[in-house]
Amino acid sequence: MTGLSASGNYVFLSSRNQNRTYYYTLPGITTRKDFSYFLGFSTTCDIAMNTTDSLVWVASENTSLAIKCYDTNNTMVDYIGIDMVPNARGMALDPDGCLWVSDIDNDKLYKIDLTEGIEDNGIHNLNVVPSANPFSGAVTIQAPGVNASIAIFDLHGRQVESDNFQESWTWNSSAPAGTYVFVIRDDQGASATLELVKL
Repeated sequence: MTGLSASGNYVFLSSRNQNRTYYYTLPGITTRKDFSYFLGFSTTCDIAMNTTDSLVWVASENTSLAIKCYDTNNTMVDYIGIDMVPNARGMALDPDGCLWVSDIDNDKLYKIDLTEGIEDNGIHNLNVVPSANPFSGAVTIQAPGVNASIAIFDLHGRQVESDNFQESWTWNSSAPAGTYVFVIRDDQGASATLELVKL
């Protein structure tokens, strides 16, 4: 087990090997329940909970996504790259909506303001549709009326491609068969995450 967080009447514990977060009800820690499963390989170092929005922030190592955010539908809804925090380890979320992250590479402590992404500020999720899932060869992502960027990650969190697209974008890659996470984000902050399987 790696990663521990407490919020309200709950204690949350993440499992590095099982790639998920569990929770226990206080004060009698007896029955373990699933909270979220981390799609993709998380190599969890620590977690921070935002129970108000039912989100778990996960610090991961050996990946281009230093910190990933998952909802209770097991969907990665946000991330922070290694360009911002090179090697995230310990994390805590304060009452003001700021995420505190320690970085063992740079011996630094980062304060990341998450309030704009957490509060209801009118930003919506993008409506994106893949041409097939699973797919063989190529897949087309369609987002009508949207100019956006796309980043593709393998299950180890390594970024395998990034690009811009307007309304649609086709990935025709020689990448090996497997599961890939597609993160689409427009310049207004709206985003979508797809997990697609390449045969």
